[in-house]
Amino acid sequence: MKIALITPYHTPPVRGNAVTVRRIAAHLAAAGCEAAVYSLDAMTAADILHGIRQAAPAVIHAFHAHLGGRVAREVARAVGVPYIVTLTGSDVYEALEDGRREETLAVLHDAAAIVAFDASVKHHIADHHPSLAEKTRVIPQGVELPGDDFHWGEERFEAGEFVFFLPAGLRPVKNVGFSLPPLAELHREEPRVRLLVAGLILDEKYGATVLAELDRHPFARYLGVVGRDAIGALYRRADVILNTSRFEGGMANSVLEAMAFGRPVLAADIEGNRSIVLEGKTGLLYRDEGEFLRKARQLLEDDALRRHLGERGSRLVQERFSPEREAVAYRELYGRVLG
Repeated sequence: MKIALITPYHTPPVRGNAVTVRRIAAHLAAAGCEAAVYSLDAMTAADILHGIRQAAPAVIHAFHAHLGGRVAREVARAVGVPYIVTLTGSDVYEALEDGRREETLAVLHDAAAIVAFDASVKHHIADHHPSLAEKTRVIPQGVELPGDDFHWGEERFEAGEFVFFLPAGLRPVKNVGFSLPPLAELHREEPRVRLLVAGLILDEKYGATVLAELDRHPFARYLGVVGRDAIGALYRRADVILNTSRFEGGMANSVLEAMAFGRPVLAADIEGNRSIVLEGKTGLLYRDEGEFLRKARQLLEDDALRRHLGERGSRLVQERFSPEREAVAYRELYGRVLG
């Protein structure tokens, strides 16, 4: 079965959409599909239409209802095949709430099927747009361990330093600067506390603000963009992985990867994070700065708690978030769409 995957981003392979699409494309082959990727960061809509005409796929699969979905809708009309849409986060929590709402709704109404990473996202869509509920399916993200070929250079740590690691692109939704004030207070209490931030600058203005804030705190460092072949070393070295997002489209790749490495997670108490971070079992959740500080201090002081959360999180990922299972679920969905 030939499948055309349309993604907003594919290069560099560190953005969430790029990580997700590369993983799914790779595992679809073992599930009996031949997947070709068409990326809007490298091709025009006309290029994608031409490529899909030549490839003649059975199904078009778009990621992000507004970005990938609009192109998929037009191409599907032109070539006469069905399309499905995987919701990725900002389409649900931004594009359906602002001036892109009507276009996004049109994409979802015309899709043969909609995929959410978690039931919370499906319920969110159903609450606001009940007509979409019946064709929305939940397929959890899979997770693969990234490589650990990181060249430490001056980023080596002294023995005993306690590292909080925040892997996230620098854009407002990731709320990267949130962690600095509470961690600065924790650093004053315990000077061995460190913060590492790694990710692509996706919003220049916001990125400049965050970098300026990081420069004012010597305990914190921005590592820039760390590739998929290297970032695993940072997960291994970190004592706690942070997620400070304002929203997620389900389970974040970074949280899944942290758990796969057996690292404890401290994450914002939002729908997407609650799907995998079970309070006191697979991680800790915070609702405000005070709670963040209290739980960060708890993780700093309690080795047994960190081990417990890391072990439980690792088991959860192994049991529920297999990339092979993810690909098979998509293969079955394609089959249902084709009747």
